[in-house]
Amino acid sequence: MFQKQADIYFDWCLQVCLVLFALEVLAAAVVIDDYKYSFFFYLDIVATTSLIVDIPWLLNLLVLLVGNQSLYLSADAIDGVMY
Repeated sequence: MFQKQADIYFDWCLQVCLVLFALEVLAAAVVIDDYKYSFFFYLDIVATTSLIVDIPWLLNLLVLLVGNQSLYLSADAIDGVMY
């Protein structure tokens, strides 16, 4: 539906959402009693960190930090060989 050139705008929107969600978790942890270390606290942390894989430059940084680039860049397959 969208052209490839529109990806940069989606990336910026995702980055803004990541920052806003992180600030929301931080503010809720400071303001709301019994929020910190509750079920909803961890749920918000998981939801916020799940945005990292959608932002290309953050995903590339994460892959560089982990150091295992072969997981998504190539496959260890040989034509005609079954394992």
